Amino acid sequence: MNNSSTHLGEIVAFGTTLSWSLGIFPFTEAARRLGPNAVNHFRLVLAVVFLTIISTLFLPVSLVELFTSPQTEHWIYFGLSGVVGLALGDYFGFTSFAIFGARVGSIFSTLAPAAALITAYFVIGERINLIGIIGITITIAGVIWLTMSRRSQSEMKDHEHGNVKLGVVFGVLSAVCQGVGVVLANKGFTYKQAEGDLAFFHATWLRMISATVIIYLITISRGKLKEITQPVLDNKNKGIIYTLGGTIFGPVIGVSLSMYAVSLLQDKPSIAQTIFSLVPVFVLPLSYLFYKEKITARAILGASIAIIGVMILIWREQLVQLF
Repeated sequence: MNNSSTHLGEIVAFGTTLSWSLGIFPFTEAARRLGPNAVNHFRLVLAVVFLTIISTLFLPVSLVELFTSPQTEHWIYFGLSGVVGLALGDYFGFTSFAIFGARVGSIFSTLAPAAALITAYFVIGERINLIGIIGITITIAGVIWLTMSRRSQSEMKDHEHGNVKLGVVFGVLSAVCQGVGVVLANKGFTYKQAEGDLAFFHATWLRMISATVIIYLITISRGKLKEITQPVLDNKNKGIIYTLGGTIFGPVIGVSLSMYAVSLLQDKPSIAQTIFSLVPVFVLPLSYLFYKEKITARAILGASIAIIGVMILIWREQLVQLF
C-alpha cells in the first residue's frame, strides 16, 4: 500500500470521527426520548433505506445486484461486522450515552483501538511497531485525561436513564464491539471482485442489512417487536426527528466514511480505530456549541495529548528511522 493511500485513509478516518461526533448528540437525545433499543432498531431501518437509495443511484447497481454481486466471503465478514459493530455495539453505546450523556459516554471509545489491535493480530496478522503502540497509548491517555475530570466524574451518578454500573459495562462492551467490527470489515475488503474492489457504499449496505435482519429476528423471537416499535409509532417525546438526524451523521455518512477509511487502510485497522477513538476530542467543542459546556484548561491539555498520540501513530514509520 502506498503512502498516498495511507494518508488519504487517515484523512477519511478523521472525517468519520467528525461525522460520528455530530451524530452522538441527536442519538443521545433520541435514546433518552424513545429508549436505546427502539432507537437502535429504528435507525438501522432508516439507514438501510438511505443506503439502498444511494447505492442504486450512484454505484450504480440494481436492487437484485446489491444482494447477488458480493462474494460469499463479503457476506460473512461484512455481515458479522455489522452484527457485532452495529447491532450489538451501538445498542451498548446508546445505552451508555443515555446514562452518561455524549461527553462522558464517549470516553469508552478509547478502548476500541486496543480491541482492534488484539483482534487484528489474530484475524489478519497485523503488526505495529513500538512507536505506534506508544502513539495509541498516548491517545488513550489523553482522552481519559480529557473526560475524567472531577466534574465529569460528578456527572456519573444514577438517574432516570439508567444505572451507572450498567452504563460502564455497556460502554466497555460497545468499545470492544467497535474494535472487533472494524477488523472484521477490514477482512471483508481483502476479497476482490472479478471487476475489482467492493465499493465501500456497498460494504456499508451489507453491514446494515445484516445487522437489521439479525436484530429484528432476535426481537421477534423474543416477542418484543411491539415493545420496540411502539415508541417509534407513537413518536414518543418527539424522538423521531432526533433519530433521523443521528442516522444521517452516524450510520449513513459516518459508517460509509469509516468503510472507505478501512478499505484504504486495509492492513492497518487499529490505526483507523485509533483515529475513530478521537470522538471525545471532537465532542468537546461541539458540547460547547450545542450545550454551552465550559472548556477547561484540563480539557484542552487532554485533547492536545490525544492529538499528539495520533500524530505519533500516523508518522510512526518516519519516527522509527530517527532512532
